[in-house]
Amino acid sequence: MVNRLVRVPAPVVPGIADSVLDLQSGLLYVSGVYVPVPEDMEQSMRLTFEALEQALYRGGATFSSLVRVNVYIKHLDEEKLQAYRRVRDSLIDTANLPASTVVGVHSLYNNAVMEIDAIAAVDPDTATKLAEKHNQL
Repeated sequence: MVNRLVRVPAPVVPGIADSVLDLQSGLLYVSGVYVPVPEDMEQSMRLTFEALEQALYRGGATFSSLVRVNVYIKHLDEEKLQAYRRVRDSLIDTANLPASTVVGVHSLYNNAVMEIDAIAAVDPDTATKLAEKHNQL
C-alpha cells in the first residue's frame, strides 16, 4: 500500500515531524519554526525565516512555493509588526505573497520572539523523490 503522507523528520527537535507532505494534494505542511534569540528582535525574525526556508527545502519547496503562512509574534505591537514586514519583504517576493495571518501571543516556546508555520505547494516530481528519499513510497 502506498502511503499518502510523507513525514520529514525534524533535524533538531525530536518527536515531531519537521513537515508532512500530502502526496495526493501536493501540499507540504511545515511545523512551527522559531529561533530563540530574544535580545535582537529583527535578527531573531530573520533567523526564523531562514529556519522556515530550510524546512521548506527539506520538504521540496521554497519561499515561492508558499501558499499560506501563520505568524505568531510575542507581545505584538506596531513596532514589531513593522519589523516583521521589513524582514519578510527582504526575503520573500512581495509581488507574490502567500495568504497569511499574524497573531500576537503572550509567550512562545523556548522564549522565542516569533514562530512561523506554513503550507507550501510541492511539484509532483519533487514530491515523489522526497517520498522515495524517506522510504515512504
